Amino acid sequence: MRRLYLETSPEETREIDKALLCDSELQRQYNEMAAIKKELDNVQMQPPDSVVKNILHYAQGLQEHS
Repeated sequence: MRRLYLETSPEETREIDKALLCDSELQRQYNEMAAIKKELDNVQMQPPDSVVKNILHYAQGLQEHS
């Protein structure tokens, strides 16, 4: 996982890349994780409008009681 997020040292990166070249199962797993990471990076999460409205309504009520 650290390799996917570019959190490895240059030496670790070289070692991981060597292992990926030599082990097709490891390479398959790495590629699968890379694809999942890419999908997750593209997900834009937003709360439903109803939740935002409830929060704003609640905050407005707090201001009125202050």
